[in-house]
Amino acid sequence: MTLCINPKCPKPNNSDTTIFCNGCGSELLLDERYRVIKELDHGGFSTTYEIIDMNSHLWVLKVLTDNHPKYVELFQQEAQILSYFNHPGIPKIDEDGYFCYYPHQSKIPLHCLVMEKIEGVNLQEYIRQRGGRPIQPKTVLRWLAELILILKQLHNHNFFHRDIKPANIMLRSNGCLVLIDFGTAREVNQTYLEKQAIGQVTGVVSHGYTPMEQMRGHAVLQSDFYALAGTMIFLLTAKDPSYFYDFSQQKINWQGSVEGISKQFIDLIEYMMASVPSDRPANCQEIFNQIIAINPSLQIIDEHFNSSIPVTKTLESEQVKNNVNNSNSTLITNQINNSKITKEFIQRCSQELAEFVGPMAMIICARIVKQNPNISQQDLCAALAKSIDNPTQAKIFQQRLLIL
Repeated sequence: MTLCINPKCPKPNNSDTTIFCNGCGSELLLDERYRVIKELDHGGFSTTYEIIDMNSHLWVLKVLTDNHPKYVELFQQEAQILSYFNHPGIPKIDEDGYFCYYPHQSKIPLHCLVMEKIEGVNLQEYIRQRGGRPIQPKTVLRWLAELILILKQLHNHNFFHRDIKPANIMLRSNGCLVLIDFGTAREVNQTYLEKQAIGQVTGVVSHGYTPMEQMRGHAVLQSDFYALAGTMIFLLTAKDPSYFYDFSQQKINWQGSVEGISKQFIDLIEYMMASVPSDRPANCQEIFNQIIAINPSLQIIDEHFNSSIPVTKTLESEQVKNNVNNSNSTLITNQINNSKITKEFIQRCSQELAEFVGPMAMIICARIVKQNPNISQQDLCAALAKSIDNPTQAKIFQQRLLIL
């Protein structure tokens, strides 16, 4: 069975041998390589499907169902962030996995993103299927170690998630965790800080997990620590943190609801949930160090992650030396080889282009480098400039990069 993703299709079910939908005439082979097997979820401003590619590999397709410019920007931003990282705790996107699909006789595109299919369940569903039984503290501490190392990858590159909660953490069938749903993640750059200063940052609130500063539109990296600590409380008690909120004391009193938990672990969670961001841990490494102080054997998780993150391969030995300390390889870095352009120049192109076309700049840049590995700086700038609709802005973009 092949499913048509045209939201207006009257009869979306088709046989696997059909090329065009019998119900609406839309093409069923998406991007000339994917067939939709079934719908997985529908909610908010997107629908997710299970799909299969030409090599019989299963993927998840996320389709934006509302083309409001803000939602498109956030959707493209998610694609950009996921393409940047290569980590076992962050979903991978397929090569050229972001594309636009046009249903039959429609001039309005459906924005699509193809991501790794993660076999497992989210932690909220996991607790439900366990009959509402909480998780043992030793397991929760191990999961916290995994998650803080995943978060470290984001924070070290000035990204933060902004919506950490049990429903956005997947438990793989092998017992490892994956942080999902990067639709509200942001990069802490000058543009973000300027928007935050004038109150133009989109608010993200998950009751019981979102700290007060984020509700007020002033999220910082430490806001993720608060949400992560709230998630630990949920795992330890099988109840949302808001269940334990004491209005008289204006704090979450959960400690008495957990048996067999060490004072050190309780103190760490409390530290991460301090009401003032500056009173929380400074960074992910500080949290991980405290976890190791509680259980030194968990150091192996960091070693496992480091060994499982592939090092970017290049043809130049000098490039290997420069990249060996970088545990994650970005989509752009993966395309760099023995060419006339440097990694630094490509990154600069991506940053400059983002001012004109938004978060898709990194993906556009990576595709051009992949298709033209020996391209010169001048030709790369010219190719990138074609993605800027305004001719004057396109000229300014090239002048910025090619000025001597």
